[in-house]
Amino acid sequence: MTTSPHEPPRIAVIGATGRVGTETARIFAGLGWSLELTSRRVEELETLVGELESIGTAASVRGHRLDLTDASAISTFSGVFDSSLDAKAPALDAVVVAGSPFEEIPLEEATIDHFTRQCAAQVGGPATLLTGLRPALERSRISGGPAVVLFGDVHAVHRPRPGATPYLAAKAAAEGLVGLLAVELAPIRVMGISPGVVGWPPDWAEERRATYLQRVPLGRAGTPHEAASLARSLIIDATYCTGVVIPVDGGRHLR
Repeated sequence: MTTSPHEPPRIAVIGATGRVGTETARIFAGLGWSLELTSRRVEELETLVGELESIGTAASVRGHRLDLTDASAISTFSGVFDSSLDAKAPALDAVVVAGSPFEEIPLEEATIDHFTRQCAAQVGGPATLLTGLRPALERSRISGGPAVVLFGDVHAVHRPRPGATPYLAAKAAAEGLVGLLAVELAPIRVMGISPGVVGWPPDWAEERRATYLQRVPLGRAGTPHEAASLARSLIIDATYCTGVVIPVDGGRHLR
């Protein structure tokens, strides 16, 4: 996969301080890409930028504060890549939207604010962001074409479960967004990943974890690196795929 000999490929990792986002950033840093990393958590973002700069394999690393529920912040970030504002604004070759505000709110306790916040973060924010970044992605010269990866959840569509309805409803919409954007943004490739457990929530007790694994055919939890590695493969190798959502769940969607 190649681009201009004078310009390494560039990826924006949205939610880079989350577990999957961090692993995605590390993988693409190791490949020598330029990194545009975002997070709501500025101190953690600065730590990650420093880590990746110290390794020295990334072409460049920049951090940006971004909250996907904040329209002004989305506009500011998109403006970094707007060639009508700056003729030297860089192109983008890939975007991974990895961050998500996980909440386990039972339906009987959920308010409209819970649904509104989750839908903004998981659907409205990413759709608005990718609309703003579309010109930068269209300037990509990378072989195989530019790509976008969104993250859903295996319990949103494949195996619904109780206890987190606002979050999972928004994740179901995010998975539906994959096909819609694949058509709207074509020929930019848009793909989705539907993870099961790729890192345990810290408040899940051992008993709950063991019960969950009884329904995972592979018998173990996945890792953030495994999810990030699939994102890498979709961007770099799956150059004739778009509009697909792939589970990475050890087979949990099967039972």
